[in-house]
Amino acid sequence: MQTVNSKSLGMKSSFCPVTNEPSPNATRSFGSAFHISYNPRSAGYGSDTTAIVLQDRVFFVLKGDHAGALCKVAAEEGAKGCADYFAQNIDRASDLSEHLMATGLSNDPFALGPTALEVLGQEGVDRIATAAKAQMVSRAAAQ
Repeated sequence: MQTVNSKSLGMKSSFCPVTNEPSPNATRSFGSAFHISYNPRSAGYGSDTTAIVLQDRVFFVLKGDHAGALCKVAAEEGAKGCADYFAQNIDRASDLSEHLMATGLSNDPFALGPTALEVLGQEGVDRIATAAKAQMVSRAAAQ
């Protein structure tokens, strides 16, 4: 994980429409299906975070600055590459990430699963679910 200037990655900041205040996040869109969002602030998450955002409604959140790596993977391999990256870095998943709901490993009251399936495909969803299950088993064994 390497910190990279968000502008050099093609990421842009925006303004919140209600408050007209600058958003803390820098984002880069990869078509209408998903974008990468980096938030350098720790408020609410406990550290800076990088999210893979599916159709503006499902947030797969990693602790730390993964923007450079994810933008590179997204540009070269698309959503599949991002699913692989998230699975490989599951140990950095934020407790506020929606990956457990979106992969069916926890209650999904917002019906995030169909969006994850549409964007990531069954293979991507399964890869993240497998990594998350292994992490849950590992954590349980450590207790």
